[in-house]
Formats: sequence, structure tokens, C-alpha cells
Amino acid sequence: MSSNDERRKGLRAMMPTQMLFNVLDNPAEYIRGQDSTVKRLAALDAEPLPKLKSESQIILARIDRKLSLILSILAETSTRKNYMNQAMVQDVSEFGLSFGHYTDFPIGTCLEIGLVLPYTEGRLMDILGRVVRILPSSEQPPAPSSGISERFVYGFEFTDILGSDQNEIVQWIFTKQREEIRRRRESF
Repeated sequence: MSSNDERRKGLRAMMPTQMLFNVLDNPAEYIRGQDSTVKRLAALDAEPLPKLKSESQIILARIDRKLSLILSILAETSTRKNYMNQAMVQDVSEFGLSFGHYTDFPIGTCLEIGLVLPYTEGRLMDILGRVVRILPSSEQPPAPSSGISERFVYGFEFTDILGSDQNEIVQWIFTKQREEIRRRRESF
């Protein structure tokens, strides 16, 4: 690993915000929001159509079914997932984050998370990853009050994240660092 890669992994920003998550038994259970749509459309193509008289009737019937599916997908909620848990994010980097939670997850636990960066338009990032580190929260500096009881602090590594989401995290970290530099200069 080059020294630039090591420095980039060190770029972290404090991010006291909530995240949503589900525990998965294995990474194969993970389906990204858009991927489930593509799979549903492919399943429509595989279904047999009723006996139609012409090729154009078959094509129009498939288009009609796909259009109905697309409209129903657009009517769904923006997350398209039902996240069962929430936790408090403490800091984030382009490769992972740390979060506090009361559940004792073993190292290697696979999670799918929904993450929204503060001060963004509210787009939910759909990310797969795994727990790589565990510390009792007493060994961590206190995080801002979240209303969530935090017994453990976990290091979470992203294993499946869109490049655009990763870039958005990096841009957000740089913005936070610039704000911190400005505050330090103003205080002198």
C-alpha cells in the first residue's frame, strides 16, 4: 500500500448522526436498492405471456407490464428497504465508519446500512460491510447525546459501496476539514 493510500484511509471526520441497518447472515443476502429493481424487471421478461396473435402484441404486452412495474417502484418509499435497527455514527471515512450500539456484534458480522450524510439533500446511501473492530464505549471519547444507549463502539468496513457514494463521503470530509481550518484561523 502506498503512503498516499495510507493517508487517505486516515482521512476521517466526526459525524454524529444516525444510521439505519439490518444484520445479514451472509453477504449474499445483500441486494442494493437499484439491483432489486433490475431483478424484478428481468423476472417479468422470464414470465410467459398469454397467447397473443402477433409479435407486436407480445412486445406491447411486455412494455405494458414493465411500465406498470416501474410506476409501482416509483410509488414506493425512497429507501425501498425496511431497516430494522438504528445506531449512532461517530466518524466516517471513505472506507468505513465507527458507530455505537448496545448489541454485542461479533467481528465479521455482516450489515447492510442506510446512511445519509448531514447537510446533504437526504439521499440514502445503501452500503454493505462488516464489523472489523470492537471497543467498549468507555474507551472512546464521549459522542454527542443521541438518545441511543451505546455499550459498544464498532469499526465498520465498507465492502460494497457505489463509487459515487464513496466520492460524496470524501467531498463531505474535505468540506468538514475546511470548516475546521476556518474556525481555527478565526479563533486566533
